[in-house]
Amino acid sequence: MPALAAAQAYLGRPGVEIAPKKLWPTGLEAVGVPLRGKISPGEQSAPGRAVGRLSDLGWGSRLRGMVGPDSPDAPLPDDVAGAVVEVLKAWARGDNPWPARPVAVVAVASRSRPLLVSSLAQRIATVGRLPYLGALARTGDGGGARGNSAQRVRALHGAFVVPAELAAQLATLDGPVLLVDDLVDSGWTLTMTARLLRQSGAPLVLP
Repeated sequence: MPALAAAQAYLGRPGVEIAPKKLWPTGLEAVGVPLRGKISPGEQSAPGRAVGRLSDLGWGSRLRGMVGPDSPDAPLPDDVAGAVVEVLKAWARGDNPWPARPVAVVAVASRSRPLLVSSLAQRIATVGRLPYLGALARTGDGGGARGNSAQRVRALHGAFVVPAELAAQLATLDGPVLLVDDLVDSGWTLTMTARLLRQSGAPLVLP
């Protein structure tokens, strides 16, 4: 049944675009965060990629088993690593390719799944023959915040810093940084961490 086979292949194909944020949520100044209006182009991330959505029929179940609330922290499984490589290859060669090949990999420090995130970032770096520069450091617990967008940004504002050694390496780069995390929920964690990397000298950030 060619139609069934085609449908199964389509559902099993990894890859979802992550759209960058371009506007700060309203009401930030009222909660003590001095940001409003458009996010400066020099502080935005570029569009990114994820393996899939947790609601997907194809990869959703596999991904939920890795990043669900009761999932144990563990190194990146080989099958998901293969899917990540497929996504990166398609991103590089597809109809809407990345603007330039990444020159380094950086991770978002994770409270709940540090082993998964670090192994994912290092696996990408190894396969892509890219330097792994380490992770942004957490200074607070903001990543677990819930609520509207303004409340999330308030919790994340100041929750991460770029370590001095990482900042020094970013300042020497001549191409994009691949920013790696295990899960995209509201998108504000990637927005805030990409902003920090851009402020520290990264020419472009690809989440």
